[in-house]
Amino acid sequence: MRLSVVALILFVAACATASPRAKIADRFVDFGVSQERADCLASELDERLGRDDLNDVADYIGGLNEATNAGEALDALLRIGNPRAAAAIARASLACALGHQN
Repeated sequence: MRLSVVALILFVAACATASPRAKIADRFVDFGVSQERADCLASELDERLGRDDLNDVADYIGGLNEATNAGEALDALLRIGNPRAAAAIARASLACALGHQN
């Protein structure tokens, strides 16, 4: 019985925590990117970055979603503060725009 309860708690906890890849795809869609393009970008970023960098990207995209004008979007870009993540976003954007996935 105890094992069943522990297993259930672990299962619920795992389901409640979205992966950074899923968060990134969802935030791109919220930003207005098509689901297909969002999935491509999230997949590319997932291949290129570790979990901490992926969380930085998810936070960055969340900041873009809150921008109400181009100036605020630029401010969000300048605040990313993670060169690996910034470079990966650029590479993933180019790869998905050209239709090349790794």
